[in-house]
Parts: sequence; C-alpha cells; structure tokens
Amino acid sequence: MAATSAGPAQALYYSRARASMVPRILGLAFIAFGTLFIILSIVQQRIDFLLVPLITFPAGSLVAFMSATIRVDEHRVVIVFCDIFKRTLRRDEIATVTVDAAAGPSGYGLRYMGPGMVGYLVGGPEINIKMKNGKTLIASTDNPDRLIKLLTHGPTSNSPGAVSGGRPSVPC
Repeated sequence: MAATSAGPAQALYYSRARASMVPRILGLAFIAFGTLFIILSIVQQRIDFLLVPLITFPAGSLVAFMSATIRVDEHRVVIVFCDIFKRTLRRDEIATVTVDAAAGPSGYGLRYMGPGMVGYLVGGPEINIKMKNGKTLIASTDNPDRLIKLLTHGPTSNSPGAVSGGRPSVPC
C-alpha cells in the first residue's frame, strides 16, 4: 500500500491585506470610464471606441481589487500579490524582519524599489524582510507585529499567531 502524502503545511500566520480606499476608488473610476466608452461606441456606432474598455477594465480591476497575502508555515514565507505574483522565501534565509513606521506608505502595487528591493504594497502597515543574501522585500500586512513576533521568536502554543485545527486564528 502506498504511503499517503502529508499534505500542505499548516499555516502559522495568514494575512490578506486589501487595497486601501485611494486605489480602490481609482480602479473603479477606470472601470466607469470604460463603461462610458462602451455607451459612446453604441450611440455613435464606432467600434474603435471599444479599445478603451479593453484596456481600462483589466487595469481598473487589477488596481481596485489588489491584495497582498502573506502565509507563514514552519519552513517558508509565501507572499502573493493580486493572486498572480508569488514569492516564496525560506525561513532560514531571513536575516531580519522590521516595521518601518517612520517611512510611511511606499506606494501601491508591485514595485521595484532599487537594486535587490521589491515591494508588494496595497497600502496600510508594511513589513520589511531582509534576507541573508542582502535582498529586501517589503509587503503590506494587516498585523505586522504578530508576524514579526512569529518570525523572530517562532510559534508557541500561547502565541496569537499559532494555529489550531489547520486554520489561522483570528485576532479578537
């Protein structure tokens, strides 16, 4: 009889930060702008006006509904941006984890922020993960303090980042 697989590792931390109001309103405005051009194309019977919605609908949807997901298990940290871009980090390769509250928000979107520095940003609190190889990742998260505590001290049965029953605990 074949041995069964262990399945996916249990999540010790899970956070899905969604876009703040500024990009959400901007993205919805892009979608409305595309809708206006669909109406103009029908009224003026011009098919070339339909090129605008082909650009504004996907761009507006990406901006309005962007999210950054951070999932931590025993061996790795997985950062997913907009359910499209995924970055997996091994926990033993992480040098430091900090929150830089003094810098303020670094913008929105998937951002190249200089040599060896990438940001997965949707607004709100950010966490800086510096790797042992010198690269830095910045990601938006709902609860940066809990994530830092988990990555620096490890999981304990009493920590708010610990998971029971395979599902992430929800802060009270």
